[in-house]
Amino acid sequence: MGNSASSLPYTIGKQVSSVNHGWALSEGARKSDGANVSVFTAKKAVLAKTPVDRSKNPNLMELTPAVHHFMNCKKLRHPYILAVYATLDTDHPSDANNNPATAVSSTSSIASQIQAAYSEAGEYLIVTEPCVTLATWLASSPPLEQVAWGLECVVRSLHFLHASANLSHGNVSPESFYVTPAGDVKLWNFSLACIIGADGQQPQQLPQHFIDYEALLTPQSYRSPERVEKRYTEVASSVHAMDSYGVSVLMQHFFNNHLPAPLVKAVQRMQTPNIRMRPRLQPLLNCPIFETPYQKLQLQLETLAVQPVEEKIAFWQTLLPQLQAKLIPDPVVMHKLLPMMKASIMTVCTSDVLKQQEVYRKEVLVILSPLYYVGQTYLVGNSFSNELGAITGLLFQIHDRGIRGNMLQKAELLAENLDSNTLNQAVFEPMCSGFSDVSAALRELTLKATLVLLPKLTHPNLEKLSRYLVRLQTDNEAAIRTNTIIYFGKLAPFLTDIGRNKLLLPAFVRSMKDPFAPCRLEALRFANKVKQYFDPPSIAGKVLPALTPYLLDASIDVRRECFQVVDDLLFIIRQEGEKMPAQPDEVPINAPTYSVGFVPNNAAPVRSAVAPPQAPSSAPMASQQQQQQAPSSGGYLSGLSSWMTSSAKPTTDPATAAAPTVPQRAPIVQTSSAPIASTGPALTRPAVVDVGWEEEDDVGSDGDGWGNDSGMMNDSFNHHDGASVQAASGGTSQLFGAAQTQISEDDIFNALDMKPAKPAARLSSAPKGKLAIPSKSIVSTKPVVAKLAVTKLSVEDDVDDGWDDF
Repeated sequence: MGNSASSLPYTIGKQVSSVNHGWALSEGARKSDGANVSVFTAKKAVLAKTPVDRSKNPNLMELTPAVHHFMNCKKLRHPYILAVYATLDTDHPSDANNNPATAVSSTSSIASQIQAAYSEAGEYLIVTEPCVTLATWLASSPPLEQVAWGLECVVRSLHFLHASANLSHGNVSPESFYVTPAGDVKLWNFSLACIIGADGQQPQQLPQHFIDYEALLTPQSYRSPERVEKRYTEVASSVHAMDSYGVSVLMQHFFNNHLPAPLVKAVQRMQTPNIRMRPRLQPLLNCPIFETPYQKLQLQLETLAVQPVEEKIAFWQTLLPQLQAKLIPDPVVMHKLLPMMKASIMTVCTSDVLKQQEVYRKEVLVILSPLYYVGQTYLVGNSFSNELGAITGLLFQIHDRGIRGNMLQKAELLAENLDSNTLNQAVFEPMCSGFSDVSAALRELTLKATLVLLPKLTHPNLEKLSRYLVRLQTDNEAAIRTNTIIYFGKLAPFLTDIGRNKLLLPAFVRSMKDPFAPCRLEALRFANKVKQYFDPPSIAGKVLPALTPYLLDASIDVRRECFQVVDDLLFIIRQEGEKMPAQPDEVPINAPTYSVGFVPNNAAPVRSAVAPPQAPSSAPMASQQQQQQAPSSGGYLSGLSSWMTSSAKPTTDPATAAAPTVPQRAPIVQTSSAPIASTGPALTRPAVVDVGWEEEDDVGSDGDGWGNDSGMMNDSFNHHDGASVQAASGGTSQLFGAAQTQISEDDIFNALDMKPAKPAARLSSAPKGKLAIPSKSIVSTKPVVAKLAVTKLSVEDDVDDGWDDF
């Protein structure tokens, strides 16, 4: 067929049968939608060399009648004439006559076509509606009422030729009829069709090709007596006579030579030799054999397209019970009713004017039930998507709540039968517009309908759906908010890990804040259902904190459920904690900074500007351990000791202080009550180890870093019962006292190694401005350092108190 045949919008499949006189019947399909068609093909070269009947006339080839049929079939249109979709002469692909809508046929044009075809080697292609031969259909033993309807189709098609076109078919025989999948018998094979004057008019001369070929193409039993006797003038006097005779023989073939009684008399009249007494075909339809429910349905379907819309609505409303009762044959349902319902809906959906009219929207509404019943019952596999996929998307775009509600109720059927591409591209987006409808019932119905689509939705559409659900969590209707959180639990398995992390926890928190108790209850059940999607840190840090306030919810059902969910989540946390490795006891070096007043026992000391002294090997170990373990209370005296330590001046020159030594505590000796002379070198103040206390000289309102604490010092001084401290400038310091005891750790002056002071008389009260430190009532929190032995002065010694410069 070459490149010319490939230009057709149809594909040609395998050949199914060979038709007489050079034509072959093949299967085909429309390229745009895959709809089935039939294709008749004939090769010019073969036709030009093949005689029609070699035994009768070897010089008459098959090409001439083939050209007549090719030219006539394109211009005849009737419900019971085989519908032609396209024709093609491969030798003349751009010829206007290839288009059935613009084809022009005349005697001169046909003659010129025949003359040119004998010198060409191309093909004739005729694309028609799908069909099978009459012999194939009769072999399937159709019911009697369908056979009667097939015969009625034959009568109606021939009556159309006789009454409307003044044409006589001239070749009525089983080879001239084909049957569509709907059970309609359609007229074909116009190779002998010719124009004959109407009855009572002057007879016209028959075309020469009819006279030459009628005896070769028409079976002998179907030729009327006047044709057998070649009385062509009589044949030309009646347009219907020879076709009526052929129909009488064909009826016997339809009923396998067992004619029903009502038809016997009619057949006898149609076969009468007197051509003037031979009746026309139209009155034959008054025979009672044709009056059946099947015929009534077929006639109603034939005229339905031109009926008023109110009558259409009445018909569609009665159709579903008939379908459920199986009163309509399957071929009619599939190949007539289904296309008609689709055509009616497409007419409304594609017209903005019709969509605005309520009566047409009502027609669409009443069609939906029988339409989808047919789809569910008769369409299997991909047929449902191919037939109803596109129209389903259009139905969701009609702004009518009745239609939208009806379609949403069929969501489960659509999810089961439509393929994923159709659902995601044509159905899902217009369906989601129901989430924004002002009708609460429609919003809730949309929510329930999209639930069944989840397994087939793509990830982008799932993300769109999640945004609609988030919006519904703030809906005015409490029932919709409750159903939404239930929906989230069913949506979770279909989301990606990223989508679940972004969506589930916020959705749960929003629903837990809902004032409607059933919504909170469903949120708790949702949390328990999707807990496997939360990692333990999220459960501990986000989920449980959101749950615990509702352990005391006003609703007892919410409280009980909340306790159950918390127990389940704590079990997960407990299991995760048991899997974690044990943590070391030591605090790392880079531990967080502690607040002032708290130094952990295991924290390393912070170095001060003065390097810590190296303790000699002879230093007592107990004193060092006591120094390390002494906690700092962060109280008043600890701060005071820090300030005094940083403010004390060394008693030695800088050269000596550069290499300080840690003084050792003097051994305790038993002495008498008399004072002991002190000899030896002067005392030197050792460097003090800073344990991290900051200097606060600049803090305070009066510049001394302490604020106004004089009253506290005076009160403390009144309770002081320790010994006075002095440091002799030129002698050795010794303990003075009657008891053999160590210097008390409460002696803060010895602990801080303050500068020597002159002995002073004990006073019952301290003058204002003077500072006295109690030795027992206030416990020092400063780490213990090695203490020096000092000489306890006599009470009578009049020595300055050493605090005048303070």
